Amino acid sequence: MERALMNYLIEGNVDFDSEDQGLQRYNLKTTVKFKDEENKIQILCVGSPSQKPTKCVLLLGETGAGKTTIVNALINFIFGVKFKDNFRLQIKDQSVSMDRRDTESQTDFVTAYLIYHQEGMMCSFNLMVIDTPGLADTRGIQHQGNVMNQLEIFLTSDYGIDDLNCIGLVAKANTNRDFTFQKDILREIISLLGNNVPEITQLFATFAVEKPMVDQIIINAGVKFSDMFEFDNGILYTSYRASSVRKRDQDMFSYRWGIMTEQYERFFAAFSEAPPVSVKLLRERKLFDKTLKILRKQVEELAKLLTTLEVNKKILVKYELQEAKNRNWRQEKTIRKKHKLSIENGFHAHNCPECNQTCIFPCPPEKDNSNASFIGGIAGALGGTAAGAAAAQATLNSAVAAARAATSTGIAASVGGWVTRALGGATVTATEVGAAGGVPGIIVGGVVGITIGVVTGTCCGRFLRPSSCLPPGRGDVCGEYGCLHSLSQHITEQERIVEYSELEVKINEDMKELYDIAVSKKNDEKVKITNGKQKIQAVKTNVVQNTLQILLHAQKIQDLSSSLDPTDIQDFLDKLIAEVRLGEPDHIHHAVGILRILKKAIKLLQSCEGDHTQTNFDNVMKLLINLPQEH
Repeated sequence: MERALMNYLIEGNVDFDSEDQGLQRYNLKTTVKFKDEENKIQILCVGSPSQKPTKCVLLLGETGAGKTTIVNALINFIFGVKFKDNFRLQIKDQSVSMDRRDTESQTDFVTAYLIYHQEGMMCSFNLMVIDTPGLADTRGIQHQGNVMNQLEIFLTSDYGIDDLNCIGLVAKANTNRDFTFQKDILREIISLLGNNVPEITQLFATFAVEKPMVDQIIINAGVKFSDMFEFDNGILYTSYRASSVRKRDQDMFSYRWGIMTEQYERFFAAFSEAPPVSVKLLRERKLFDKTLKILRKQVEELAKLLTTLEVNKKILVKYELQEAKNRNWRQEKTIRKKHKLSIENGFHAHNCPECNQTCIFPCPPEKDNSNASFIGGIAGALGGTAAGAAAAQATLNSAVAAARAATSTGIAASVGGWVTRALGGATVTATEVGAAGGVPGIIVGGVVGITIGVVTGTCCGRFLRPSSCLPPGRGDVCGEYGCLHSLSQHITEQERIVEYSELEVKINEDMKELYDIAVSKKNDEKVKITNGKQKIQAVKTNVVQNTLQILLHAQKIQDLSSSLDPTDIQDFLDKLIAEVRLGEPDHIHHAVGILRILKKAIKLLQSCEGDHTQTNFDNVMKLLINLPQEH
């Protein structure tokens, strides 16, 4: 390659690193295309993106075997660097640890260097070199397992790599190790990529100054490879211009450089024509398997949620019954009570002692009783006079007088006796009244009548109601508020009887405690049921999306290899059904029911032509509605 063209290729793409014995080292500038800190995977790019196809070589080897030197040798080769040039190109991994010992891999990252094609390069395609952490270092088997996991993630992820063109086993030419690690990891790669892996597997014998013997050791170990390339990469950073180098050594170094270049030319010729192993097919198979595993977990999760929902509903019913049973922990009873209240301003009430109620209220204050006494006196005088007159006439007509005298005497005696008894005195007899006959009887009867009338009036003032309390013509029966007792039996008091209602509350503490617990637990279960239904809906959505992903990966696998028949998906689901039958007994019936619904859904979707993602999603979701969520 002309120097001007090479300068054009590397101009602006390098940074000066160092100089040793007249040989300058330049670092290729890289940009990070992708970096996964968790899984320790990164892709570093050199140059501007190109539409050329990309060919990939994967390097595997023990720590110290020279993988990084091969990466730099490949870069110098494709950029056309010659032995007599006073510079070399190199690429640095920023994740390299300077604290590691020589027996440990200097990086834990799987790093892919993507060198975009530029006109004038020694290859006509984009070159991706995948460098892996060293195997068989002092960290042992666990480290090897981590490297394999990283490789699997890298190869099954969509980083724009569809094919793998070469697996380079990097080993020192004079090694005598048994290559157990390489053999194990190649076996796993074959399980990933298929049986075509040996066809693209090449042996890179490094430090190959003399005839290598590593090839026979690898063959004896049972590791299959297609060809061996002897890379004497130690000459890569030897200076042609060093003053200490003699002419004879310069010729020898130039010769070794030429041998190294021939090996890289031979490698690139084979590399360009090698049948690729489809990483895309691997990716789809792995994604198909991974999606099936995820689907199983989701189905089991959904089954558990459905079982939990059923349990929560039963518990809810239990506490609802407990709540209803103890709902009457509070008993309320209305009690009628009576109480006497004082009456102000001289008013009074007529209270029935039998009914214990106030029948007539309010009544105004009592009036002066002197009028009543006077009227009673007059009445008494008239009565007494009448009695005396009747007695006096007895002398005129004995028969008639006797009858009248008897009548008069009876009246006077009755009135006198009643008044006397009321006043607490002696009884006035009829003989005493009747003895006063004639005119003297009239006088005596009048005096006695007036006296009795006064006393009678006083008594009326004490025992009879004023005329304003009771309307004229009213009978003696009360009749107020259902009272059928005599008014004369009622008591006139300065107090009235008031009836009122009082609420009596009785609380059953045991029932209340059970009721409160039931209400609290019932509300808790309602929250659990609501949350459970929301989770069920979310998992249903994930199940549907995963089911569609399975169909998508199956279709891609079929397009790439024609090896996956649509009926195979049903077989995979049958295997899942058999697996979930070995799970937890409480969830088996739900898990099997879900998978059977998915089998039906997939069969339905396989009969549909075209990609109707949303329609398919809706169809599967409709089928999942039949899950026993609501019973």
